[in-house]
Amino acid sequence: MLQQAYGQLKEGYFEDAIEAFSDCLLLEPGEARAYYGRGMAHFQLKKWDAAVPDFQKAKEFNPEDPENHIALATSLAADNKIYEAIEVFEALLQKQPQYVRAHIQLAELYYRLGVITKGHRQLDIGLASRPSLAERKIIEQLKKEQMTMDKKRYYRPDFEALRQQNRNASGGFLKRIKALFGK
Repeated sequence: MLQQAYGQLKEGYFEDAIEAFSDCLLLEPGEARAYYGRGMAHFQLKKWDAAVPDFQKAKEFNPEDPENHIALATSLAADNKIYEAIEVFEALLQKQPQYVRAHIQLAELYYRLGVITKGHRQLDIGLASRPSLAERKIIEQLKKEQMTMDKKRYYRPDFEALRQQNRNASGGFLKRIKALFGK
């Protein structure tokens, strides 16, 4: 029954696949693959708000499969819940730090938010994590595109770098004030 549902999903009969996966879940309520499949069908129909709970259930029932995390985070990002998606990717990378695809997609979210330094850092970590040739090409292409975009902008502050400068500067400022007043 599960294979039939995946067949419908693969052939593009998304509504039928949703129904078939739901039938599978009636028989086996804890079947992570059925939740994942139904979530994929919802995702293909751009019903991200329906895909998210299915991917959450798939992740709950099979937390070791990184695809459940990736699908959940991607659905959240598609539904403009960027910060929640980042949290899912970061949690996945804590468990599986060498998972290159998560580094790539997390970098894309950081770029989308304008946090360029963190995006570059994620891609560098991805490169150090022994990516496949295809993943390496994606990383290089993303970096190239980002560099091109940055050159075309008049000014785009790097908020992470500014935050770090403020931390460093405030520490120095406090030291100077304390030295001035002798406390």
